[in-house]
This record gives sequence, structure tokens and C-alpha cells, in this order.
Amino acid sequence: MKKRQKTDIIFLLLIIVFSFGVYLYNDKNPVTLSLINSESLGYAKAEVIEVVEENAREDETTKGRYYGVQTLRARILQGDFQGKEVLIDNYLSTTHNVRLHSGQAFIACIDNPLEAETLITVYSYYRAPVIFMFGGIMIGIMVLIGGGKGLRSAVSLLFTMYTILGFMLPMVFNGYSPIWVCIVTVVITAAVSLFLLNGNHKKTWVATIATGMGVILSGIIFQVIASLVHVSGFNTDQAEALILISQNTGLQISQVLFAGILISSLGAVMDVGLSIASSLYEITCHKADITPRALFQSGLRVGKDMIGTMCNTLILAFTGSSLTTLLMLKAYGVEYAQLMNSDFIAMEIAQGISGTIAIIMTVPIGALLSAVLYSRHRSPDANWF
Repeated sequence: MKKRQKTDIIFLLLIIVFSFGVYLYNDKNPVTLSLINSESLGYAKAEVIEVVEENAREDETTKGRYYGVQTLRARILQGDFQGKEVLIDNYLSTTHNVRLHSGQAFIACIDNPLEAETLITVYSYYRAPVIFMFGGIMIGIMVLIGGGKGLRSAVSLLFTMYTILGFMLPMVFNGYSPIWVCIVTVVITAAVSLFLLNGNHKKTWVATIATGMGVILSGIIFQVIASLVHVSGFNTDQAEALILISQNTGLQISQVLFAGILISSLGAVMDVGLSIASSLYEITCHKADITPRALFQSGLRVGKDMIGTMCNTLILAFTGSSLTTLLMLKAYGVEYAQLMNSDFIAMEIAQGISGTIAIIMTVPIGALLSAVLYSRHRSPDANWF
């Protein structure tokens, strides 16, 4: 067995061990805290047998929205009440507008207190099949167009989601430092994602190091800006709920915002890091006598074309996630002095600036690493181990 293949197998075993360790941690440390008393509440799939009565009118300004009430005869399809037929009054309002028809599946909220009558209401549309279907379509397109790399990209995406949901969130929730937990998360997800794409290769490790340094730099810049404008996790909209959680779990609220920046900038920084590493590796393959200085300068030229689009991507992502809030601020006619000094704008600008600077700085970092490391390893076989 070749040395490179042995390294690939060892790396895959480490991924499996890490994944199993995350599973064991969550199994031994289940989340038991709940901010509300939900012991009597349950949610189950149900189906409308018939619409017994409907007294609803269509909104004159928004097509497809109705206001009023429906009386539904429905059958519960899951849980303790499976097979039971019930009558449900489905109230249609501005915030709850789930209009159902005969034969349609939905999610029912079942409130079954010990000393009171069971109350069953319409919670939402049954969306899970559509979500999974389009998720499958997305993965199918990735495999169809990307081939083997598309499949590996899908696996890396699932691993990233698993790491964030199974490792990062429980650790932060249970009081571990959000900063260090997120740094570990960033390094692991970047290394695994890039390894699955390119294997044990020079450009994999150059891109991983550049990504880690770029993301950490993003967090440092954000921390500097945040300390100067006096914002932290306590300034978020969910601060009150986070305080309640911290009183029971030790959650470090002040560092949560910092940790969020590390995660939000990971994708864009990883893209830049890998693009620089791959481009410069191809240059060394076609021009083996290129000097480290010339290779570094080539990396800067390649990076200049990427900076504009990637920075726009990051800024637009932050703006898109805050679009409804921006519309509300516009509607309220907020004055300049109030707007520019608000917690919301301070946090959004700090996020945008720190992420953008991280992307820009990843270019020279990746170019420098490539220039130094590629020049020292000129053998045709590109792996390091």
C-alpha cells in the first residue's frame, strides 16, 4: 500500500473516531434545559379528512392569503393519538395563515395537560418531504455535474452540519468557551472538507492553514471592532433568553457573537484559500523553475480578481439576513444619529468589515504559504507524508 493511501485511511479513521466521539458526548450529556414548560405539548403529522365549514375571505392586498376560520375534520397519523379523528377550528390570521384543504397533510399541535381537556390545533404545513426532496435534488445536481468531487462535496457538507449541530452547539451550550470551541470547529471542518475534495495533497494543507489563519484573523478583527463600539452577545435580540440559559448551563454570552463571526466567514475564506492554493499549485506544475517571489506575486494577481466578488458575496449575505430589519428601520424613519449608533448597525457593520478583511488577507496568506511550501517540495508526488 502506498504511503499516500495509508495517510488517507488514517485520516478517514480519525474522522470516524471524531464523529463517534461527538455521538457519545451528546448521548452522555443530553440537553435537559427548556425555557418553557412543554411537557404537555406534542407535535404529530395529521391529515384533513374534510373541510366541514369555512368562513374566510381573501386578503384584498395580498393574493393567496385568507382571514377567518376553518372547521376541519382531521385524523392524527402519529403518536399516542394515532388514528383518532378530531374536529379542529383553524383560525387564519396575519401571523398564522395555514389554509388547508381536504386530503392535505399538516402538523398538529397536541396540548394534553393532566387535568384538562386535550386541545388540538393546526401548527404548520407538512413541509418536511419538500425540504428533503429539494435537498436530495441539490445533492443529485452536485453529483451529476461534479461527479466524484460533487459526491465528496455533499459528504463534506453533511459533516460540517453534523459538526456544528452535534459538536459546536452542545459544547457552547454547556458552558465551554465559544471562541475555542469555534476555532476547533473551523479547523476540523476546513481540514475535513478540503481533504475530502483533494485528499492528502499539498494544496489541501496549504488551503487548510490559510483558511484557519483567515478565519481566526476575522474573529480577532471583529473582537477589536466590537470592543471599540461596545457590542457583545448581550446586545443581540435574544439576549434575555441567553441570560436564562447561562444561569443554568454556564453559557458564555459575551463570546457568542465572536464565535458566530468565525462560522459565518468560514465558507468564503475557505473558497479563497483553496482557489489560491490550487491556482499556484498548477503554476508550479507547469513552471517548475518559478521562484518563490514570482509565485507569491502570481498569487496576489489571482487573488485580486477574487476579492471583489467574494467580498460582495459576504456583504450581501449579511444584508440579506437583515433585510426585514432594514425595511423596518426605513419605515420608522430612523434618524442618522440613531441608526449609525444602534446596536444592530454596529454589529452588522462589525461582522461585514471583519469578514471582508479576512477574505482580503487570506489572499496574501495563501500566496505566501504556497510560495514557501511549494518551493520546498518539488517532487512530482504532491503529498507531504
